[in-house]
Amino acid sequence: LDPAQCSRTQVITASSERAMAIPTALVCLGALTVGRAQQAGTVVEEASPLIPLSNCTLAGGCEPQAAAVVLDANWRWVHEKTGYENCFTDGDWNPRFCPDGERCAETCAVEGVDGPGYEKVYGVRTIETG
Repeated sequence: LDPAQCSRTQVITASSERAMAIPTALVCLGALTVGRAQQAGTVVEEASPLIPLSNCTLAGGCEPQAAAVVLDANWRWVHEKTGYENCFTDGDWNPRFCPDGERCAETCAVEGVDGPGYEKVYGVRTIETG
């Protein structure tokens, strides 16, 4: 999105222009907020298992499409970003690293899950025929 679009006021007349006005406004409002996000871990590199899918239509038959599984952050290891101490244990956030959400986002990292981890820990693996 061009930042100039956020400051420009337009008269909207066509229905397609109305449809674009709302998402553009939401993006502009989002750009004004300061975002905080969990840090990405560096101990385990993410290796999402591939899932063979097909998109089928009456007119065109089936076309293969690539897809992958991604495990929700709720199931991942969250630890202090410069070490190995857990930020979340037994249903509670460690108050040393997470006295509030902002500090937790700055201090903790969410790790990836590698191929062996997906299969051994979570039972998720690629089946070639889907």
